[in-house]
Amino acid sequence: MDSIFKVPIRNVFCLISYAADMPELINQLSDVDEDIITYDFIARRFNQEAESLLNKGLRKDFINHVEETNRLRGRVLMNQSMSFIMENKPALVCEMDVYSINIQLNQIFKTTLESIYKNHFVSENVRNESFNIWKTVRDVNFINLDREIFQRIRFNRLTVKYKPIIHLARLLYELILLSHKSGEWDLFTAKLDDQSMNNLFEKFLYGFYQAEQDQYLVKSEKIHWKLEGNARYLPSMKTDVSMIHKKNKEKIIIDAKFYKNMFQQYYDKSSFHSHNLYQMFSYLMHQPNDMKVKGILIYPQNGYMVNETYKWNENVSVKVISINLDSSWNTIYQELLSEVTPF
Repeated sequence: MDSIFKVPIRNVFCLISYAADMPELINQLSDVDEDIITYDFIARRFNQEAESLLNKGLRKDFINHVEETNRLRGRVLMNQSMSFIMENKPALVCEMDVYSINIQLNQIFKTTLESIYKNHFVSENVRNESFNIWKTVRDVNFINLDREIFQRIRFNRLTVKYKPIIHLARLLYELILLSHKSGEWDLFTAKLDDQSMNNLFEKFLYGFYQAEQDQYLVKSEKIHWKLEGNARYLPSMKTDVSMIHKKNKEKIIIDAKFYKNMFQQYYDKSSFHSHNLYQMFSYLMHQPNDMKVKGILIYPQNGYMVNETYKWNENVSVKVISINLDSSWNTIYQELLSEVTPF
């Protein structure tokens, strides 16, 4: 049987907001009861931002435009024009900069409106709102969205008004992407397979600890083997999250392990997955001897609440905890912060 996690949309919303480096989205909704943050709610919020943006006016800018023309305009593209010249036709292919509303930010805006009104997970009222707004946005092309498009966007003083709606557009895109990979959704919950959940939670932890604390430097760290010999055949060691204290010789290494069952079974005996502990222990054994280091393995709480600590010596320890993703966001937030207090 596939490993499936049923997670409230409100918490998927928070995970994606940090994973996509946009925690300010959560701050925007800090005054909203988290129980009403559903798929439908986020789409409605997008529509509200869309109407606000239209009232302010969509931005125009110069964009590159190429066309066949019988008038000399801009720069002539000789390679593309050569067939017309050889056939003695009164046409050229010219490239020019035109002042247009068809800029990428507006394309993302309009494409997201289209994805909402075509999405059967959204209520009819919200879909109709999106469609009516979509109809008013003329002369803007559809764009095939992907993560790279969102990652390349940089805001300036002229485009900062787009920031809230572009962040919501990215959130809706990520939710749709997950739903296509993982299947069943409704307005309130997402059913995610363990691979999707693990990938999302790894990125979330990285973004969360970068944003919500300032005592540790957060990075993904490549660890080198303390072995002599041909390193060609040694597997790489790379942490999900390494947190290095900015003042003290302290480090926390975190690995998210989202399995449906946090235990392995052997002759009716339950134990933590051995390969996870071996991996974490290997990370810890390859740290400087004078550094205090703690490893944390995080599992989803699935009927079992776990909070166990194991010490190797005064400097080295391993902790295994479970997180209940069905809890309130504030509970999850406080639990995660409590795990990274200084030694």
